[in-house]
Amino acid sequence: MYQSGMSGPRKITAPPSVEAARAIPHDLEMDGRKGVQSVDTAFSILRVLEHSGRPLSLGDLAALAGQPRSKVHHYLVSLLRNKVVSQNAAGHYDLGAFAFQLGLSALSRLDAIEEASKAAISFRDETGEAAFVAVWGNRGPTIVRYVEGVNALTVEVRAGLVMPLLTSATGQIFLSWLPEIKWTGVARLELPGEAVAAVTRQTSSIRDKVRNQGVASTNGGVLPRIAALSVPVFGQDGMLSLALTALGWRGEFSTSPTSATARRLIAAGNALSKRLGHRG
Repeated sequence: MYQSGMSGPRKITAPPSVEAARAIPHDLEMDGRKGVQSVDTAFSILRVLEHSGRPLSLGDLAALAGQPRSKVHHYLVSLLRNKVVSQNAAGHYDLGAFAFQLGLSALSRLDAIEEASKAAISFRDETGEAAFVAVWGNRGPTIVRYVEGVNALTVEVRAGLVMPLLTSATGQIFLSWLPEIKWTGVARLELPGEAVAAVTRQTSSIRDKVRNQGVASTNGGVLPRIAALSVPVFGQDGMLSLALTALGWRGEFSTSPTSATARRLIAAGNALSKRLGHRG
C-alpha cells in the first residue's frame, strides 16, 4: 500500500509483529444479510488491534485495516470515548478497558465441557470417527463426554471411565502439559516397583515426543484392537483445560501425526482453545 507525500509515493510497511493481521478485515464471511457498514468498519479496526499483539500508530492501523487515515481516526474517536480502544503516551492505539471487560464477560459464560462436546460432535460429523472429551479428575484422565462414530466400536467407552496416564493417548496429553506434581502419583501407580529415575526417564520420553508432535497417539495401547489420537485444549490462562480424543479400529484408523484425521483433530483442538480464550 502507498501513501502520497511531498517527495512522491511512500510505501507503508506493516510492523513484522502485525503482518499476520493484514488479511483479517478482508477475510470475514459474508452471509448475505444486510447489516450496518459502519459497525463492520469499526470491528475491522478492532480485529487488527486484536491480532497485533502491541499498540499501533494511526498510520499502521489504517494501513492494516485497509482504510484511509482520516476515516480510521473518526472511528477511533468514538471507540476511545467508549473505552473500547485506549491510547498511550506515544499516541499509539490498543484495545481498551471495555474490550477486555467484554471479553472476560463472554468467557465467564462459556462452559468448557459443553463447548468441547460441540467440538467433538462437529469432528465426528466431519470425519465419521468416534471422539470423546476428557478432563483431569481425582484419579487421572477422566472421560466426561463420548460421541459415537459412524462405525460403532464394540468396546466400552463411557463418561466416567478413567484412562491410563502412560499407555493411552489421552493420558499422554495430560502427562505432557499438566504440571508434574499433578500426575507423578498416578505415574508411579502405573509403574509399580520402578525406581524414581526409571519413571522419570519414561515420562520425559513421552512428554518430549508428544510436545514435539502436538498430538499423542497409541496403536493398541489400552485395548489391542483400538487406535487413538488426542490433542490438548488450553484455557484463557494458558493452562491445559482438557483433551480431545478420536479413536477407531486399529489398522483402519491412522495414528500418524500428519494424517488427515490428525490434522483435523489438531485444528479442532486449536479452534476450541481459541474459543475458550487461549491466545497461544
